[in-house]
Amino acid sequence: MNGSEGCVRIWLHEWKGNAHGWNAWSLDHLGFATWASSRAEVLDRAPGKFEAYREGLSEDGADTLIDPSSQIEIVEVISGDEVAFQDDLVPACVEEISRCVELLQHTRRGLLATVESLPDSVLDWDPPYRQFDSWAWWKTIRQILAHIALCEVGYYLPSIGWHAGFDPGEIEHRPWQEHLQCSRKETQRFLEELKSSPDRARITETDETWSVRKVLRRLVWHERLHWKSIQRIARDYK
Repeated sequence: MNGSEGCVRIWLHEWKGNAHGWNAWSLDHLGFATWASSRAEVLDRAPGKFEAYREGLSEDGADTLIDPSSQIEIVEVISGDEVAFQDDLVPACVEEISRCVELLQHTRRGLLATVESLPDSVLDWDPPYRQFDSWAWWKTIRQILAHIALCEVGYYLPSIGWHAGFDPGEIEHRPWQEHLQCSRKETQRFLEELKSSPDRARITETDETWSVRKVLRRLVWHERLHWKSIQRIARDYK
């Protein structure tokens, strides 16, 4: 763990886009983040969330357990919609990209193990949750699977220079197995290409700010987040 002994380094993001809230990220632990409606709440929640992070990624050597009573060291606070931390703007090293690939392989194995045996009645069940924003169309498990695949090739990768050899929208109506497979194949191919790229920062700034390091953490976080959502929906259906 980086930072002072006994401290957990946290990067805070106050969202001011489609929905207001706070994310606490640990950029020392790829894909770790937690969310709450207030700054105080997300800081209280962050240390304890490392246990779930460690358990979820333990098969692939996730970081050692962090004491939930550890003190928080806030590294940076940013505010806005799709903004970036200063650490996101540093070129990614080859080891970081390899770690992202490893964690994505792990989350995908877990995701598939969760959904492969589910009948259509569960895949298409619209859970009666009230937390969905009006613009979030991914409510059923089948829709969430489509969202995971489309977000990778339709949003994250294009933001750092990936150009599709196909229209990402074309795979939307395929069976979910093909949808996920096609999207992930392109993700893995592009990440491997990035390892030998002379530009492993790929900073783009328009109305949003993106970079390779930001995409790496978001790829792992995004699949972890929705894998947990799918597990909850499957449990609640029963």
